[in-house]
Amino acid sequence: MSAFGADTVKSPFGKVWQELAFWGRTDGLDWIFVFKIILAAFLAMWISMQLRLDQPRTAMMTAVIVMQQQTGLVLVKSIYRIGATIAGILVGLLLLGLFAQEPVLYVLGLAVWVGLCTAGSAFYRNFRSYGCVLAGYSAAMMGQFSIPEPMTFFSIASTRLTEITLGILCAGVVSDVVFPRRLSDAITSNVQNRYMEFIAFIRASLSGAAGRAELDSMRLRLVGNVLSLESIRSNAVLEDPEVRGRDLRLRKLNSEFMAVTTTFSSFQHLLKRLTKNATPAGQALTGLWESFGETVVTKGEIPANADAAHQAARRIAAFRAVLGRRIEEVRKNIAADGDPQTVLDFATAVELLHRFLRELHAYTQTYATLPSAENEPNTPDDIDFSVRTDPVVALLSGGRAFVGIIVIGWFWIASAWPYGTSALTFVAIASALFASAPDPSRNTNRMFIGHLSGLVAAFVYKFLVMPDMDGFALLCASMIPFLMVGLYIRTRPGLVDIGFGYTVFFIQMTNPSNTMQFNPVDFINDGCGVLVGVVVAGVMYRTMIPVAGSWLKQRLARQIRHQVIMACFDPLAGLRNRFESGTRDLLHKQAAVQKIENEQDRRLLALMFSVVEIGRAVIHLRQDAGSLRMPQPLADSVQEGLSSTALFFRRPSATFHDAALDRVTNAIKTICLETESAAACVCPQNVLNRMLTSLHLIRTALLDEDVLVAVTVDSPSTNLLGVIPHAA
Repeated sequence: MSAFGADTVKSPFGKVWQELAFWGRTDGLDWIFVFKIILAAFLAMWISMQLRLDQPRTAMMTAVIVMQQQTGLVLVKSIYRIGATIAGILVGLLLLGLFAQEPVLYVLGLAVWVGLCTAGSAFYRNFRSYGCVLAGYSAAMMGQFSIPEPMTFFSIASTRLTEITLGILCAGVVSDVVFPRRLSDAITSNVQNRYMEFIAFIRASLSGAAGRAELDSMRLRLVGNVLSLESIRSNAVLEDPEVRGRDLRLRKLNSEFMAVTTTFSSFQHLLKRLTKNATPAGQALTGLWESFGETVVTKGEIPANADAAHQAARRIAAFRAVLGRRIEEVRKNIAADGDPQTVLDFATAVELLHRFLRELHAYTQTYATLPSAENEPNTPDDIDFSVRTDPVVALLSGGRAFVGIIVIGWFWIASAWPYGTSALTFVAIASALFASAPDPSRNTNRMFIGHLSGLVAAFVYKFLVMPDMDGFALLCASMIPFLMVGLYIRTRPGLVDIGFGYTVFFIQMTNPSNTMQFNPVDFINDGCGVLVGVVVAGVMYRTMIPVAGSWLKQRLARQIRHQVIMACFDPLAGLRNRFESGTRDLLHKQAAVQKIENEQDRRLLALMFSVVEIGRAVIHLRQDAGSLRMPQPLADSVQEGLSSTALFFRRPSATFHDAALDRVTNAIKTICLETESAAACVCPQNVLNRMLTSLHLIRTALLDEDVLVAVTVDSPSTNLLGVIPHAA
């Protein structure tokens, strides 16, 4: 059989088959998705026409919007779409009932509602954000169709709800029946890719071949992977009972991943500081660390499945045993040098290395056992992902939407523009849709390009092609080439907004129905109204405190620094996971963009990793200190070190930096005196050594030039570099 397989691979047919199989696993999946959307849209259109619904395009657009690559996402999105649409219809009914004859008050009420929904869209994540978007613009769309004839509101609302429900059902059936893709498969792929990317990051750091920009980009991808898995996990629980059974294990996997990446960053930064100053400890540690390279990678291959991960876990365990003996040999040579600073540097780095290997072993074991159906016996209960969203930024997003609707509403009323309702609806859609995006102005620009190209394509199709089509079959056949263009663009990374805008607007402007109307003037005016609404939303994002502006980045820097204060004073129960997930969540937009545009972005990224490093050390210090009954002088010195560190991160200045450094150094000296007086020492030696490691890590970070520059990211005029006595 092996010979037959070899001949097949070598034959031309075998090579063609391999290429087809590879295409099917990559671009082929995108084309399957494209045809599934087309099938769902045409099914929704056909049923709508058979039921004589007013606007089959609503059902078609719903099917296009709801359809996702994975079936579980379609289910979740459908639930939120129905609920949010009902909420928007009810609010639209209320506004029309109160202000149908008062356009000024109607626009004001609509602006308040859409502003609140946009703020909710920016505040929440995933499909909760999507629900807020729909609740906002559904009210606007009800007004668009009902303002000319308020008495038709109930019939329009019921028909629209029927069309939306029909589109959702068609998308759900097609997604679940035609080549279904499960979220559980996406979870497996995400976990495997993340493990491989992390090992690749370790190898790149080991080799020294990767530059700073490349390493920063890899770090951002790792941050994005944490958020991506959390998003998929939260949606998958509605789709697959097997995923629900593994929910705790997935959360544990994310928690362990955050822990091991933080420890690795701490060790890497400490090793960099020690080797930068050519310290004996740095030279000794470099030799130990370089021997780790082949532990998780054999024959140049990174573990990509459960079996390979099991083998990697065994190699890590064996390396830990060998490393312990090698460290003791090196420790004797370091101790013979007699320099207390070198001994402390080495002890701190060794503790971090042991912690990293321990956490990597635990993470690799969890990764290896993920496919198992067995329940986790002792999964911790403090591994929930903590979300950090700035309410001020969310309110600013709502304010932009409010102002945009007021501007369009004023122009509509003042000029009696017949198509002002179209502009009003789409300024609401564009404002709410991209409120939580990393770069809303860029998304709005792409949406405008998509709408403009969709408008041109719809004009060509509706007035040059569609009149010659006789029957439903020809109608569908003629629409397929136009739809395929936008739907395929939608599958391309970075072009989603263009493809999405093109497809939805093409369907809206084509407006296929049982009774067609061909009015080029009305077509162009309606399309221009929509484009005006999108442009106004884009102008609001660019002018009203832009997301990429310095003020919001400075505010984000203050929030990230506040994480250290939280690590110093919040209750310890579940603090580590809340701290790590919350800090990463604060940078979720930068992780989504995955690029660093200027020096302020680089400093912001450096600040995040510095905060994670120092915050973790603070939490470990508090946990160890809380497990002891320390002498009062020792307890006071440790608490003073924590308080002064928190004060420095609350108000960065040379004075508070000196105070934090002095208090942390004093705590280190106090612990050293405690450990030296072995007869009088009442605390376990190993716990004191761990506390010493945490304090020394905090002190080393406070002496790092990169950390000091990063801490002052929100106050460029503050210069702390002149206060550094040394950086060893």
